[in-house]
Amino acid sequence: MKHSCPHEKITSFFKAVCDSNRHKILYMLKNGEEMNASKIIDKLRLSQPAVAHHLKILVESGVLSSRKDGKETYYRIDEKKISDCCHGFVDSFCKHGEK
Repeated sequence: MKHSCPHEKITSFFKAVCDSNRHKILYMLKNGEEMNASKIIDKLRLSQPAVAHHLKILVESGVLSSRKDGKETYYRIDEKKISDCCHGFVDSFCKHGEK
């Protein structure tokens, strides 16, 4: 089974999710939740520049997707990209069909 996540994307994915603040953001957005940056800032109690930095890394790595609504940007987990990267990582190191 081929997956659409090349090695660079897999590396970017793991670098993005290994930070504790980014992990907290992902936890807030689990189960299809969607939030704007202001709400994330309030919940994390971090500065706006710090949260913007974390969101940028998560979006660039494909972990989060974003959409604009007026002046607000809303973020949500991109489950397909996460799944592709995780399966791509496993496929890189495991032989399928062997136990």
